[in-house]
Amino acid sequence: MRFGGRTSARARRGLLAALVVTLLAVAAVMVAVPQLRDRSQQRLEQRADREVTATAQRTRSELLAEPAAPVARLRRTADDVDGVEVLAVEQGDGVRLVFRVRVAKTASTVFGWQRATAVECFAQLVRPGAGPAGLERLPCPA
Repeated sequence: MRFGGRTSARARRGLLAALVVTLLAVAAVMVAVPQLRDRSQQRLEQRADREVTATAQRTRSELLAEPAAPVARLRRTADDVDGVEVLAVEQGDGVRLVFRVRVAKTASTVFGWQRATAVECFAQLVRPGAGPAGLERLPCPA
């Protein structure tokens, strides 16, 4: 400080530089935080989608474990898998089960709690004695 209470030019430049750095840091944080939050939400949604597919594959393997089982048992087998809801059972050349898989994921992040829900519908044809049929992905009814 100079005599008379005025600040020196060097101190003013230092304060100005600190103010500019602080403003740049605040601007960077304001731009980066929403992008990081969106990326975190995308990863959670991808995990939910992968879990839906894994649950459908697990349901398929349980259905094909006993292809000669009666229709009621096949329906119960699919219903017993966590997150699976049987929508329709059709009989013809084997038993065709249409089911919905619903997975809800919740995660704690630095941005608070994030939630993602994934829902997909599938059909599986179960025929006794024949080779296993592929799992068919369907649009879900409204």
